[in-house]
Amino acid sequence: MYSFQSYAQEGAKALAPDAFEAAAKKKKKAVILDIRTPNEVAEGHIQDAEFIDFLGDDFEKGLESLDKKKTYYVYCRSAKRTIPATEKMKEMGFKKVYMLEGGLNNWVSSGKEIVKKEE
Repeated sequence: MYSFQSYAQEGAKALAPDAFEAAAKKKKKAVILDIRTPNEVAEGHIQDAEFIDFLGDDFEKGLESLDKKKTYYVYCRSAKRTIPATEKMKEMGFKKVYMLEGGLNNWVSSGKEIVKKEE
C-alpha cells in the first residue's frame, strides 16, 4: 500500500482514517478542518468540519482567525493540498496539527461516512 507519510516532512503527522476519526472525536478542543474548494465541499464532507478554502485568496487570513491552542485535523481531497497547508499552519504557530492520510478519497474508500453541507 502506498503511504503519504513520506511527504509530510515539516507539515503534520499523517493519520489513517480510523486514527484520524478516533483522535478528532476524543479531543475536546479538536477541530476538523476541510481545506477544499466550496464546490468540493458541496459534494460531501466529514461531519462537523469547518471550512477554509486553501485555493482561496483569504486562506491565510482564515487561518489567522483560528485558535492556535486547539488541535486541528486537516484534510483535502487527496492530501496534496494538506501538506503545504499544514506546513503553513506550523509556520504560523499552530502546535497540534494532524492530516488525514490520503485525504477524503482515502476516508471514503475506507468506508467512512460523509455528509452534505447544509445550506
